[in-house]
Amino acid sequence: MANRRETTLRDEGLAFFGRVVSGQSHEIVNVLNVINELAGLQLDLVRQAAGGGQVRLERLHTIAEKIQQQVQRGELIVRSVNRFAHSVDLPVALLDLRELVSSVVFLAGRTARLNRVDVTAELPVETLAVESNPFLLSQMLCACVDVAVATATTERRVTLSYRVLDRAAELAVGSADPVLAPAREQLEVVHDLVEELGGRVLAAPGQGGGDRFVVLVPQHHPGAGVGNAAPG
Repeated sequence: MANRRETTLRDEGLAFFGRVVSGQSHEIVNVLNVINELAGLQLDLVRQAAGGGQVRLERLHTIAEKIQQQVQRGELIVRSVNRFAHSVDLPVALLDLRELVSSVVFLAGRTARLNRVDVTAELPVETLAVESNPFLLSQMLCACVDVAVATATTERRVTLSYRVLDRAAELAVGSADPVLAPAREQLEVVHDLVEELGGRVLAAPGQGGGDRFVVLVPQHHPGAGVGNAAPG
């Protein structure tokens, strides 16, 4: 029978997976809506030309460029969602820390934009190949970002960063604004995820460690564990 932590990880994982996929599907719909509007405008201009009216080629060229830009944006979203979906394939996988943090910034971007907050990454030149659970690691970072975004006030800028240590990585999520202490349930989820990843929370808002999250994650995961409970 699953214990409380296993049940929490499973339920929170499913909810996180659903939020990400749902949010990014809205972004894809937005892309399609823009393309549809541009295509309609382009069709109007073509009909105008067919009726003997004068149409500047520059306008058609500009519309075509905007359609291409939206297609590229849509492709980026689909690739990112596809990569995220495959993060549940294996409970432990070898991943590039720089790529994973960049992916989290992209996935968290929609919620942040809706809250008028910028989420950025400050990445060192050095990266690290980490043997870990990519889904749980992404979920943990996004949970920290959500807390920082929810409490952003004036500067409204959240930053993800990491530094490479000996056989480990220190990941940090901070804000240009003071980060208020999260609710007990939110903090428990972060701690549970970090524990499952074989790491430890070095600092967290409201826990005597300042107003940012700092997490130590080992380069090699100690085992699969509850990661198998992630939705797949």
